[in-house]
Amino acid sequence: MLRKSTMLLAPLCAALLLAGCDGKEKETGPDVSPTASIPAIAAPEPAVTSVPLAANPLADFARLDAARDGAISSAEYAQGAQTLFEMMDLKQNGNLDADQLRAGAAMLAEIDGLTPQVLLNVADADGDGKLTLSEWMAFNNARFSMIDRNGDGMVSRAEWDAPHPAPPQAP
Repeated sequence: MLRKSTMLLAPLCAALLLAGCDGKEKETGPDVSPTASIPAIAAPEPAVTSVPLAANPLADFARLDAARDGAISSAEYAQGAQTLFEMMDLKQNGNLDADQLRAGAAMLAEIDGLTPQVLLNVADADGDGKLTLSEWMAFNNARFSMIDRNGDGMVSRAEWDAPHPAPPQAP
């Protein structure tokens, strides 16, 4: 009995499926000419930064002095450095490549006149052409130590305003 009902259902299902097909093609979108050309590679977009120059967290003593005690601790400086890294990491992949560094070049110039290439030469420890947060923080920790001339772990306003030594050059 079960075998007979299965044999009767199969043609019925096939008939129902075919009934919905009226020979017309399914519409899937606008007509596209087969001769239309699509560029193989999209044109590169110019590098941009969403960080206004005035928002550079490493450029302003008062902004870095979160405790408002007249000095910048290494922790306050590190927080500013990490914030700047995150602002410049437009791809949000945890790395700053040459394009992102060029996009943030105006902000980098405020950091001891560094160019993106010099920064990569100095801070890119593994030589892969990009800065990880770890490499960025190591560079900025060394920079903090150079600014903190008396080595007390705090940068006073006088130390901040004094000319800073040039960053080390890559070997």
